[in-house]
Amino acid sequence: MNKKILVIEDDNILQSAIATSLKQSDFDVEQAFNGDDGIKMSKNGDIDLILLDLLLPKKDGWEVLESLKKDEKSKDIPVFVLTVYEGEDSISKCMDLGANGYFIKSKYSLDEMIEKIKEEVQK
Repeated sequence: MNKKILVIEDDNILQSAIATSLKQSDFDVEQAFNGDDGIKMSKNGDIDLILLDLLLPKKDGWEVLESLKKDEKSKDIPVFVLTVYEGEDSISKCMDLGANGYFIKSKYSLDEMIEKIKEEVQK
């Protein structure tokens, strides 16, 4: 059975590119375009990893991450943050909230990101 990745990203083009790359790497993909939907979808019980943007409508990524890590149903799901924020403050805040990894959009290719995701879900 394929591992399922939930991608929470509001940019349609990036969301589509990520989903396509994940599917080509034999992952099942669920997609949410805002923080509220992402939180709801994470509670289905079958998500193996969450890829989370920080700039989201309704609830931002920090709020989503905090909510995911406080909820019994989602607290153990690995979360990788995907963002334009390069500052140490942002990275530290995400890691303190329980993120398992942090990708700066301008510094990682989709292939590099997929490799990190594969490593994480095989643990």
